[in-house]
Amino acid sequence: MDRSGAKGGCSDKCQFLVNSYKDLHYDVLNIARQEISMGYETLVALRDTAKASDYVCANLIDAKSGKPIFDPYVIKDYGNMRVGVLGLLRDADFPATTSLVDTNFMRVTSTMDAAAKYLGEMSRKADAVILLCELPSDDIDSLVKLHDNIDVIISTGALKSGETATLVGKKTRLLSPGSSGYNGHYAMLEFKPAWGDSVALTDFKDALLENYDAAGEWAQKLAAFESKSGTQPAVKSQGSTITPGGAPSTSPIVPQPGSADPGHEGHGHG
Repeated sequence: MDRSGAKGGCSDKCQFLVNSYKDLHYDVLNIARQEISMGYETLVALRDTAKASDYVCANLIDAKSGKPIFDPYVIKDYGNMRVGVLGLLRDADFPATTSLVDTNFMRVTSTMDAAAKYLGEMSRKADAVILLCELPSDDIDSLVKLHDNIDVIISTGALKSGETATLVGKKTRLLSPGSSGYNGHYAMLEFKPAWGDSVALTDFKDALLENYDAAGEWAQKLAAFESKSGTQPAVKSQGSTITPGGAPSTSPIVPQPGSADPGHEGHGHG
C-alpha cells in the first residue's frame, strides 16, 4: 500500500490498488503493519470506500468507540463451502513506546485474546477457517496448540523461505511467502459435505515476479494509471506468462496484501 495518503485518505495509488483487488481475486485482505503506518484517517477511508473486497482485523481497536475498526472476520459462501477468514495483528509489533500507532485514535490489543474470542465462533459458522496474519513460527505454534480448528494460516512472518506448505499441529496448513516475500503459494481448498469436517488442500508454489507480459484489461489500466501519475512503467520481459504452479523465471516483486479465496490463496501481509 502507498503511504502518501496518511493525512486524509487513500492516495490515487492506494485507490488504484484497492479497486484492482476484486478482478485479481482478492476477496479478503488483512490489515497489517504497513497499513497501520498509513494512519487512522487513511484506514477509515480504506474501510469506507473499498466495497469490492473485505478487510478484516480482529485486534485493531478504535480508541474512542472501543470497537474493532474493521470486521474481525468474514464468512464467505462458495457454493457448498462456507469459509471463515480472520485477520490478526501481532501485538508484540506495537509496544507501548512505538510510534506506529497513534493511540489517540487506535490501539492494538492482545493477539491471543482476539483469537480466543473469535475462532470458536467462526468454527460453528464455517466449514473451513483461515487466518491471515504476520506471526512468526513460534507464535503460530502456540496459537495452534490452543486452537486446533484452524485449517489454513497465511502469514508473512512465518518461515524463512516459505518454499513449502507446512503442517502445524494435527491439521493446520501454514502458507507463507517467507520474510523476503519472494515466494508465494497458490492453494486450492475443496470441501464436500460427505467428508464431514474434512477439507482438502492442494498447494502449488510460484515465484512472485516483477517483469512479465500480461496483456489484458488490467495491463491497460495500469499503463493508463502510470501515464497519468508520471510513474515509470516496468520493463517487460519477453514472452513470460504466469500460470498456477508454473512461474516465469525473472526477478521477484514485493507481494500484494493477504487474501483468501477457495481458488487463490495469498498471504497475510497488507
